[in-house]
Amino acid sequence: MLAPSAPSTPTRSQADALRVGRDRSGSESTGPATLLMASGRGGSGTTLVSTLLAVSAAGNGVRVLLIDADDLVGPLALTLGVTPRASWTDLRGGRTAPADVVTPVSTTLTFVAGGAPLRGGEAMTMNAPERKACMRRLSVLADDADLVVVDCGARFDSLLAAIAPHANERLVAISSGSDPIGLAATYALCKAVGQRHSAFPVDVLVNHHDVREATRCFDAIDAGARQFLGRPLRLAGAVPTDSTLDAALRAGMPFLDAAAGSPAAVAAHEIVMRMLANRPLPRSGV
Repeated sequence: MLAPSAPSTPTRSQADALRVGRDRSGSESTGPATLLMASGRGGSGTTLVSTLLAVSAAGNGVRVLLIDADDLVGPLALTLGVTPRASWTDLRGGRTAPADVVTPVSTTLTFVAGGAPLRGGEAMTMNAPERKACMRRLSVLADDADLVVVDCGARFDSLLAAIAPHANERLVAISSGSDPIGLAATYALCKAVGQRHSAFPVDVLVNHHDVREATRCFDAIDAGARQFLGRPLRLAGAVPTDSTLDAALRAGMPFLDAAAGSPAAVAAHEIVMRMLANRPLPRSGV
């Protein structure tokens, strides 16, 4: 597991507190903290960032459920280096029970694979209601988790299927470019989600940039959201470009070993611990 950069392991009472919140009507609701990782364009690194956040939290004793929401390819299994026995797409039509699609990765990390059905089912394109129904069936698995991380990639239909919504759920929009097209793609994602779920909390996490540059990217996106959408966003943090991690993964090193102690993993650890504590990114000195 990834070594924490600070002794911030949550106690059991603190972890339980993560599951209690207020829904948007003000009444109390319970449920695990849920991060829906998505991007406005492909290549932003949602799979790598989702895995880093999940592994970092699990290494700190947080019970994590990591879900690959891609019903076509399902890249997370390859990233983790595990061979799942079933995919959540096998849940379609009641062919498989939710408990049968989980793959234990460690004592605190449980994985649900995406991609085409793995249990002898014919690969078929899922429609929106089927995708939503399968995701709803997965919700029972969250009862044993403190944190749920869902990799929705750059497919908006995957993100819509994963949204519940509940009080402890939020979108984490992954932005990887400071170019106008990259910034516009992230803004468009935030706008599209806001049009369907106006009160849905949105964080922006900038990948492949240091904190200083990430702040510049975020400020541009946030300015547009405030001016044209009438809503502020929150900067979750930045994951730097990590050539050492990239090289280790390309060489075939297992993800947990490759990521341990890497700059990207250290940044991810700080981000996920801060998000679980619901603290904003410190902006002073940036």
